[in-house]
Amino acid sequence: MNDKAAKQRRVQVWIDRAQYDLDTAKAMLDTGRYIYVVFMCQQAIEKRLKAYIEDTGTTPPRIHNLINLCKTIDVYESLPDNLKDFLQELTAYYLDSRYKEDIARLSAFMNKEKAGYYFEKTKEVLEWLTQKKKLSV
Repeated sequence: MNDKAAKQRRVQVWIDRAQYDLDTAKAMLDTGRYIYVVFMCQQAIEKRLKAYIEDTGTTPPRIHNLINLCKTIDVYESLPDNLKDFLQELTAYYLDSRYKEDIARLSAFMNKEKAGYYFEKTKEVLEWLTQKKKLSV
């Protein structure tokens, strides 16, 4: 496999993972696992951003901060303010699975309405990214 094909394959893996996470968020919303809706939304955006980073030929950093990932691909400045605020808020819902007290703390504030909002807003961010950044895949 040549370098270009290998890069495209890596980018496609990130895209597929992001879609899987978005689909999982929907499944969690449908079954009432609301904190996991938001976690999977964070993961979907993180992985899509990492697809863009991979597309530049750079290995994505092992970070979960959505704002910093947006800055890595130079889209942060062009993001609408409401999406910047959303990404900042969503970053807080990255769950380190080793710490179940984080899950309990964050779950206390989550309900169906909020989880639905995060899901819809995540789709809005992904659509905005798709319109603003083109991938080589």
